[in-house]
Amino acid sequence: MLEQLHSLDTNALIALNRLFPAATDTFWLAATKTITWLPLYAVLLHRLYISSTAVLFVKRLALVVIGVLLFDQGAALFKYTLERPRPCHDLEGLRVLAHCSPFGFFSAHAANSFGLAFLFRKWVHSSWFPILIMVALVQSFSRIHLGVHYPLDLLAGAVWGFLISVALHKIEKTWS
Repeated sequence: MLEQLHSLDTNALIALNRLFPAATDTFWLAATKTITWLPLYAVLLHRLYISSTAVLFVKRLALVVIGVLLFDQGAALFKYTLERPRPCHDLEGLRVLAHCSPFGFFSAHAANSFGLAFLFRKWVHSSWFPILIMVALVQSFSRIHLGVHYPLDLLAGAVWGFLISVALHKIEKTWS
């Protein structure tokens, strides 16, 4: 069963890794960088600031910081506990366009981007949510295009981010 799942994951990666031409590599390299998305999150924090009381803003900002720590460090814990090699170490013929650290399950990029999307979903106007999901999808797909994550690494990261954001919203409810 696990071999079949790994085979499906590998086949999907190889197909998706070559989906876009090399002419788009610069776009995908930019999409994977956190700094590319910082202006978006600065705007979201500003929206949160102007729509909240000072106390509520500080509490939610604390939840964002805690969330990012949990999204990111949770991924690191899983990576170095499970030690699943990244595809850039595992697969010949894969287009690899970025530095390839040892382990990849699960994606911190996916955990952070999806986690923040679901965290902000309840705090800012609903029109922002599709934009945040699109950003999460683009940033996550960039990891496949660069050859550093299997699709299931991204799915697991997205699920982790979602679950942490749900837990943080539950914590926030206890503050009311």
